[in-house]
Amino acid sequence: SHGLFSGEGFFVVKLSGAGTCFVASFGGIQPLDIAPGEDMLVETGHLVAWPAHMQYHLEKASNAGWISTWKSGEGLVCRFTGPGRIYIQTKNPTAFGLWCRPFLTTQ
Repeated sequence: SHGLFSGEGFFVVKLSGAGTCFVASFGGIQPLDIAPGEDMLVETGHLVAWPAHMQYHLEKASNAGWISTWKSGEGLVCRFTGPGRIYIQTKNPTAFGLWCRPFLTTQ
């Protein structure tokens, strides 16, 4: 499966079959191994791919209400339960865009 994001939204594209798939990311792609029974929280902006057999749940990044979560910009995280290997990207596109904004001209 491959997670794709638009702002704070989240949807999954399932890939299967024989052949080669090329995946682009923002930054390098790093594997993270999750041991059997281990939980790992990953910000959705860093997710790239994971095997279909892995269990995951979308959660708010904080215990605050949805409005507080939205105002803080914390957004969503995925809680994965091992065993399995997930792939993350080393940079968050939204955070990088916000960092670049002051340096961009508006004219």
